[in-house]
Amino acid sequence: MAEVQTKTVEATTVMSLSFTGPYEQTWDRMDQLMSWLLRVGHPYSGLPFALYYDDPRNVAADDLRAEVCLPIEEECDAGDDVQRKAVPEAAVAYALYTGPYEGIQGFYEEIFAWVRENDRQYVEGEPTREVFHQLLGHGEDPEECIIEVQVPIEQA
Repeated sequence: MAEVQTKTVEATTVMSLSFTGPYEQTWDRMDQLMSWLLRVGHPYSGLPFALYYDDPRNVAADDLRAEVCLPIEEECDAGDDVQRKAVPEAAVAYALYTGPYEGIQGFYEEIFAWVRENDRQYVEGEPTREVFHQLLGHGEDPEECIIEVQVPIEQA
């Protein structure tokens, strides 16, 4: 069972790469963004994360909208398909997921159930976030991820 808590996530400046299509592209897109930053000579300054704008249960896989983000403190010009942008502060319900990425959808369902049961509601139109504490394939077990799932909330 997800151990859900709440917090406010601070606003942050990121370099981001938007994409449309299946969310399974996230890992490849993150590698693409990291490679781009390395080529232009700018390090990122925080944990990588993704923003997901659509519910895959209600939107066709080819129409899903998302972006991968790398926090950055240095000045860095946008280029290719990469943008520099501010991700706003958000109140979130969150929990830490550990396991194979294929199991994360059920974890989202647990967080959304907690939100409903605790006099909160999802902020419609705001993206959910996945903060990657350990990227797929970068840990001891390549099938295990460590991901903080964040759902934007407000009082019901």
